[in-house]
Amino acid sequence: MAGRRALGVLIASTAYFAGCATVDQKFGDDAWYQKSKEASVKAVAATETASAKAVAATETTAQRAYGRMQKYLAEKDLLKTFQDAGEHSETAVLGVLHKSGIAKGPGTPSGTAAAPGPGGTAPKKHTAPLPALGSAVPEQYAGGLRWPLDAGIVSSEFGARWGKTHKGLDIAADVGEPVYAIADGEVIYAGDGLRGYGNVVILRHDRKTSSLYAHNSELKVKQGDWVTQGTQIALLGSTGHSTGPHVHFEIRDNDTAVNPRDLLPKTKFAGTVYVEPSSQMAANPADSRHSPAL
Repeated sequence: MAGRRALGVLIASTAYFAGCATVDQKFGDDAWYQKSKEASVKAVAATETASAKAVAATETTAQRAYGRMQKYLAEKDLLKTFQDAGEHSETAVLGVLHKSGIAKGPGTPSGTAAAPGPGGTAPKKHTAPLPALGSAVPEQYAGGLRWPLDAGIVSSEFGARWGKTHKGLDIAADVGEPVYAIADGEVIYAGDGLRGYGNVVILRHDRKTSSLYAHNSELKVKQGDWVTQGTQIALLGSTGHSTGPHVHFEIRDNDTAVNPRDLLPKTKFAGTVYVEPSSQMAANPADSRHSPAL
């Protein structure tokens, strides 16, 4: 994107200077014209410089992520041992989701059944109205998603584990690896009060979709914040029930955990447990952007 902007600026600059040749013949000796021309040239040069810096910054970010990925690949056998060390408090997470207005899924326990009414008839159900959405939270999120890390090794997949269901992906990396919001959303929880999760952030993306990022060493957001996709929300760590540095990452539909791989971008890396080096990636490190581990 930045590259296309820079090309557009170059084309515009060429057209500008070509047009100036004709205008110069008519107004070349006028002082007002000379001042205007000088200001225009400075503006064009400043735009070109800003575009070049944007391109360089993007390439540098991608190259750094690529370098970290190569390091993680070399350490993948160790990193794949960094996982959750025990159970998380599902009840605590459900409490946060339900309080924010995310509805209960069909399999969610609803507590003790109400006693029958007179004559054995079932009592009427009184459904409490859902809390109002924040002003920026849509009824249904319409954008795409991105991976929560730019580099890392998936150490534990979604699904059966220890005789139960692992409700997310564990993605291992160094302490301090940036953790990003997968989509625009409202921070409905940021703290360390959910048993087993350590320092955890939960984002709400629409009426029923949320994402969770656990075991962080440091949180960069607070409850009530609004974040956009790609905002750094935490630094990866090993707090809570953890065998080593990783992020436990969940996506939920209503309050039911779903496999993140079914929703995240299907990049050339997403179908494998970790990224295998490829000639294409080596030739162009920028291809690794938003295509982590994974």
